Amino acid sequence: MDTEKRDNGDKILQKRSWSRREVLAAGGAALLGLAGCGAESVTSSQTSHPTAASTSSATSRALQTPTPVPETPITLAFTGDVMFGRTVNSHMLATAANDPYPFTYTGEFLRGFDLTIGNLECVISRLGVPVPKSYNFRGDPRAYDRLLNAGFDLVSVANNHSGDYGKAAFLDEFLTLPQRGLTPIGGGQNRRQAHTPVYKSARGTTMAFLAYDQIDPYSFAATDTSPGHAWLNEVDLRQDVGVARRSADFVIAFVHWGIEYYTGLTAEQRYLAQVAIDAGADIVVGAHPHVIEPYEFYKGKLIIYSLGNFVFDNMYPEVVRRGNILTVTAQKNKLLNWKLVPARIGDWGEPVLV
Repeated sequence: MDTEKRDNGDKILQKRSWSRREVLAAGGAALLGLAGCGAESVTSSQTSHPTAASTSSATSRALQTPTPVPETPITLAFTGDVMFGRTVNSHMLATAANDPYPFTYTGEFLRGFDLTIGNLECVISRLGVPVPKSYNFRGDPRAYDRLLNAGFDLVSVANNHSGDYGKAAFLDEFLTLPQRGLTPIGGGQNRRQAHTPVYKSARGTTMAFLAYDQIDPYSFAATDTSPGHAWLNEVDLRQDVGVARRSADFVIAFVHWGIEYYTGLTAEQRYLAQVAIDAGADIVVGAHPHVIEPYEFYKGKLIIYSLGNFVFDNMYPEVVRRGNILTVTAQKNKLLNWKLVPARIGDWGEPVLV
């Protein structure tokens, strides 16, 4: 990758996968509003009268003792829908191999965070054929490098387009993402894996990520014996968040829900967001409606109902060109700062900060 995220020598550790990024604290304060707002120390005991051999051994152990990792804040960025299909895909194929499109104007910003997360609103694979539905989104595999070079670390595959070219294509994408330096969330080779939290740990804080889809077709959901994404329902949401809560300081639910092009929110969205928080989630982030929806707090926890689009085409009317990037600074189980950074999508699907 040409440009790495900020580096101060403290590597991000994780329980399920390995991050290439390193941690640096950052963040910003925000007010309510719709669009803006250690490593473990190793000790050894010694006798009161050590021999030369024991002294040498103790000295060797001391030299090998890792330096404790300081507990300092971690920064995250979340984007809405990133779609590499249709004209976005054709324009990407027309650019040079090392071109940053569609993150020409946002990659530098996204690389400034310790972890960057987006909803991958398509399947990236050459396998399969379109399943019968109104819209099928597929991107060329060069999209992996575009995401990686723009600073993305995790992508949600829990949406209504991840299965657009069948189970084989979904599985191809799911298995390829980690090979290309990206961690999928909300998907798996079976239902159990799709509902398993993904953990990232850094500077004394462990974060758990869960992702869900509530938009048909239901056939895209994983089963006990077939791959797919995690389907959103109250029972699984409570159970999964509870599992994550036991092993993480900060739990994030990234949800694909709501009504397309509706700038309000539904009672069901609000109810399920509150279920997640009651079960132990620290923040709930939404996508799918293709427009920005409101945010609110419940029991002191932030709920973003929809970030809107981030990379997309067919951007009419103007409202679908608008999206937000959510930036978060957290430490342990505390949300220290957050902000909604507005972006506008250009004529070729590429977002620009505004």
